[in-house]
Amino acid sequence: MNSLMIDYFMAVATNLSFTKTSEELFVSQPAISKQIAQLEKELGAKLLIRNNKRTELTEVGRLYYDLFSRYKADFMSVRIEADRILEKKKVIIRLGILEGWDLADVMPAMIKEFKDKYPDAEISLSCCGVKELSNALMKNSLDIAVTLKNSISMLTELKCTDLTDIKKILIYSTQHKLSNKDRDSVSLSDFRSDSFIAPWSTMDNMIIEAVSSYTRPYGFVPDLSFVNNHESMISSVRNNLGVAIVDEWVWAKDADDLKWIPFDSYDTVSLARLKSNQSEHILEMEKIILDTVGKK
Repeated sequence: MNSLMIDYFMAVATNLSFTKTSEELFVSQPAISKQIAQLEKELGAKLLIRNNKRTELTEVGRLYYDLFSRYKADFMSVRIEADRILEKKKVIIRLGILEGWDLADVMPAMIKEFKDKYPDAEISLSCCGVKELSNALMKNSLDIAVTLKNSISMLTELKCTDLTDIKKILIYSTQHKLSNKDRDSVSLSDFRSDSFIAPWSTMDNMIIEAVSSYTRPYGFVPDLSFVNNHESMISSVRNNLGVAIVDEWVWAKDADDLKWIPFDSYDTVSLARLKSNQSEHILEMEKIILDTVGKK
């Protein structure tokens, strides 16, 4: 007995018609009849009677129809519950990185190394601002985050490991009045009269102090203007509404309508997770990131 025999029998018993069943299943009537005949042979009983183009269930056929109906309902219920259990056990590593960073030169290799060891695991990638990343870590909606150290260093619940130092750069539009000058002939101090744009999601003393610390050695305090998010900041700079201090990993520095200059300031990139998150998979991903991003 197999599921095909049962399925064909149940379909005919429901329709009480071989013709209708054949049309619904796109299977020839002889093929359906053959499977049902084999089922009747195995059960040792006639299940269906065909009289004058009518099809009826025998008394034994009704018993098996009820049995198979209960079986299919119970099987589906168990299957749904089994899928739910398996879904809960599925390993998903929730990785966060700072929005705007371009890690395409290392991320695929990290994912491949992890998947080679855990082929059934999945990786979920989120790109967020520094505040969103730290909040997500604290709420345990992210397992690991690669972010700026100064945004998480005060959170004692997190295990933070330094990865590397990252150089700060200033980006500005190709429409800017200084865009015709060579990079080496332009200094951060030349932008003292510009509006410095930053995402509002980090509008607190940290970002004000950070940007001021970058410009203070160049003799000025910046005029800060806050926008809704990182993408709004980049768009504002591209439209020559101001300039922005970002990390050298930012993808936008290679945009055709932007220029950038480096200056002598750095931030530390850290890897962070809740101290309580010590599963085998999280610790393995942590090791891979330390070995890979730490060499970037």
